[in-house]
Amino acid sequence: MKTERKTPKQKRHLGGWFVAFIALIIVNIGIFGFLAIDNHSRTSPEFCASCHNMESHVTSYLSGNAMDNIHHQANVGCKDCHSDYTIVEEAQSLVKYVTGDYEKVFKRRKVEDGMCLQCHISLDYHADRTDFLNKNPHQSHWPELRCTSCHISHDEQVDYCSRCHENGGQRMTGDEIIPRGHNPWADAEAVVPESN
Repeated sequence: MKTERKTPKQKRHLGGWFVAFIALIIVNIGIFGFLAIDNHSRTSPEFCASCHNMESHVTSYLSGNAMDNIHHQANVGCKDCHSDYTIVEEAQSLVKYVTGDYEKVFKRRKVEDGMCLQCHISLDYHADRTDFLNKNPHQSHWPELRCTSCHISHDEQVDYCSRCHENGGQRMTGDEIIPRGHNPWADAEAVVPESN
């Protein structure tokens, strides 16, 4: 039986298909690798702790007393709040970390209320949930007060109201719940005493 010999043109054609097939495999590995890394960085706080300057944040998130641990207990992942940190920025951070060109101590990030309210519904909702307090921190006479004025994710909470008011010590997240009576600020019919 006689076998047909491939012409150089046919060999080049087959070689082109082979190169295209290998390129397709490499692209797929890259895409799946990218998605796997992105998923791992979303679901594994330990991934973030692989950079030693993140260790304290991850430890706090996993076992601390701050808001970040409360978020962890509610199954809120790192990237649910740090969603603006893209995979490209992660890669840039890795290069900076390896070369030693990174922030040794992080600056406090500025977080807008909108990020918190993606999960926490609205300021009015929280005012209703805390209306049993004598001085409701979510029914403030300061409309410009932001969530992060009191709630710090990777640090101790701030009793912002007590800077000016003697309110018997505002209950902070994690403290025992002690009902404090009626909140005059929340009742439209109440006669609110004038301040001196």
